[in-house]
Amino acid sequence: MIIEIFISSLYSSLIMTLHVPRILLPKDNWEKWAVIACDQHTQDREYWKRVEEFVGNTPSTLRLIYPEIYLPLDENRVNNIHKCMGDYKNVLVDHGPCFILVKRSVSGRERSGLVVAVDLEDYEFDGSDSFIRPTEKTIKARLPARVKIREAAEIELSHVLVLYDDSDFSVLPEITADPVYDFDLMEDGGHITGYKISDEKTIKEISDKIRALGFLLVGDGNHSLAAAKSFWEQIKGTVPDDHPARYAMVELVNIHDPGLIFEPIHRVVKGVEPEELLKRFDARVAESQAGHSIGFITKDRSGALIFDRPRYDLEVETLDEIIDEYSVEYEHDPEIVKKLGKEPGNIGFFLPALKKSEFFSLIEKKGVLPKKSFSLGEEKEKRYYIEARKIIQ
Repeated sequence: MIIEIFISSLYSSLIMTLHVPRILLPKDNWEKWAVIACDQHTQDREYWKRVEEFVGNTPSTLRLIYPEIYLPLDENRVNNIHKCMGDYKNVLVDHGPCFILVKRSVSGRERSGLVVAVDLEDYEFDGSDSFIRPTEKTIKARLPARVKIREAAEIELSHVLVLYDDSDFSVLPEITADPVYDFDLMEDGGHITGYKISDEKTIKEISDKIRALGFLLVGDGNHSLAAAKSFWEQIKGTVPDDHPARYAMVELVNIHDPGLIFEPIHRVVKGVEPEELLKRFDARVAESQAGHSIGFITKDRSGALIFDRPRYDLEVETLDEIIDEYSVEYEHDPEIVKKLGKEPGNIGFFLPALKKSEFFSLIEKKGVLPKKSFSLGEEKEKRYYIEARKIIQ
């Protein structure tokens, strides 16, 4: 179903595929304001300690998010987040209804994105044929904590990346205006520049092009988007149809953008007898990976499991069918997998990256993928919180 909403304020006469958010941005201190997505560095308390020390008492999105390293949920921290949202009213500048075109340089690559809002009526996290679709299985147990934070939130920040399939690179316009922000991101996050798009004609052209491309895929932040959807379903019917919580802010990214890299997420199984676990796979062991294969490493050896007659399309499906009942740690860095896999009682598994050129057709064929099937870049390349919008009336 196509998203059809009436844009508020200047754009009330347009029927759009995308919603135009009223963007709020800080006045200054950008580097301390922007903080990486809350679901990153969940095993690295030192990272978040450095961020705390760097930010100090300066206004920052760190005070408006709940880093997942601090889970389970602490009610006092949640209350402080909501209080801080109210305190920051004088810190944030209202830039009016607009999109923000983002240029992000990190790890020697540049990618472009577009900050917009989408209608949650056109997103389903169960993997249906909705206009906006998840790419990985939604773990519903992860939603209540996120919904709790959103319930009393005055403003919304977003680390959600939504992918569109534009091989002709026709969606994003050329920008000649001065940027609304232009700064280095903390903790080796690269450089980011944002350009405001508020022209009615340009916004409608972008929206029409997105609609013509077909469905959108949630590449990062599906659980945050699912929490926004869950909260909207709770209040829908008790508030006006155009309530701000009906929409969610995201960054749209073209899957063909050369700066967008698909990385595998590897696995480490802990507390097992490695050789016994290897026997559970219907595979032969070889020295190197080829075809449908999964690399492994233990204290005593390394190699690859070769599957001549795999039951599944993807290696991650083959692996997870066997290891899901064990204690599994998910790792982006293969060096960490090597280190952990060599510890007694552990085994590390290495998965190949998905092909982004085939990603949309893969999701169309299979629906949702297993959890932790892929990552859009390394941890430091994940989205930082910058833009905000009100989600109360």
